[in-house]
Amino acid sequence: MVAADAPARTARPIGVRFRRAGRLYYFDPGDAELAVGDYAIVETPRGLTAARVVMPATEVNLDDLRGELKPIVRRATDDDLVSMTNYRKEEVEAERAFAKAIMTSRLPMQAVKAEYTFDGATLTLHFSSRDARLELGDLVAEMAARFRTRVELRQVGPRERAAMRTGMGRCGRELCCATFLSELDTVSMRMAKDQNLPLNPDKISGACGRLLCCLQYEHAGYVEDKLAAEQAQGGGGCATSGACDSCGVHELKDVLGQAVAPGHEPEPKPEASEPEPERAEPRRTGSQRTARGRKARGEASESGEAGSGQEAKPASPRSRRRARRRRRGRMRQRPQAN
Repeated sequence: MVAADAPARTARPIGVRFRRAGRLYYFDPGDAELAVGDYAIVETPRGLTAARVVMPATEVNLDDLRGELKPIVRRATDDDLVSMTNYRKEEVEAERAFAKAIMTSRLPMQAVKAEYTFDGATLTLHFSSRDARLELGDLVAEMAARFRTRVELRQVGPRERAAMRTGMGRCGRELCCATFLSELDTVSMRMAKDQNLPLNPDKISGACGRLLCCLQYEHAGYVEDKLAAEQAQGGGGCATSGACDSCGVHELKDVLGQAVAPGHEPEPKPEASEPEPERAEPRRTGSQRTARGRKARGEASESGEAGSGQEAKPASPRSRRRARRRRRGRMRQRPQAN
């Protein structure tokens, strides 16, 4: 008997965002009737925060959600919206004060953005820095005493900094990460190669100094078109991210920048021959080394054997001086007759 599959656990949450192009979070609306564009008060690690509804109640599988589905606290009232608007205006002054305090303390960091909760209970100051560890206790105490509220410091990376500050891209439009990109996916240099773009980092980098996020928009289409063109020519689909079964042909295409004839196979590289092991020779005495040297110079050895038939090379002045010093040393060591 086969056990029946357990029914999937489903719910009807709403989708909210805390920023214009922030990540999408799901909350249980309960009995509240919320439409797209309304604000709801939800519980976060920073406390109560107002979030904008961007997705109506939709049935989803609970196994596909990250974490536990929490309920909203309540619907935002008119007083909450007025308070949120007033604190949005004070964020500009808080950011200026934060930047001035950084310059006064001469800290290796840069102010990015200041964010108040809707009721002003918490002030979050975002900053960017190349140093991973900074002593910021005095700075937090100074900012908390000035604004008389709870202050939190949060370090952000280059891409998140561009999303918060926004700006204009090289295309003439506002940055994608600040308008509609809710998830920042990984972008690689391979995407630029597949699209035949210049590999100069200055030409394919965005305002954040990282590779352009738009490189991933049409990458799949470029790869499919290249594969189709290569297969139509009988090339096996090479030169496209290595997505082929050929033996290294795509590497040659990347270097030449042109198609290779069908059936081309790279020539096998000659294998390097292993060096022969050196033969072990017995250790020679001083007289044997001297005889061997004389034999190499074509001189007669002490045993009377003739040297080699090859013409002996003339000894250099340096070798002659060494020979004279050795003979003098042997004469000094001989005992004198009485």
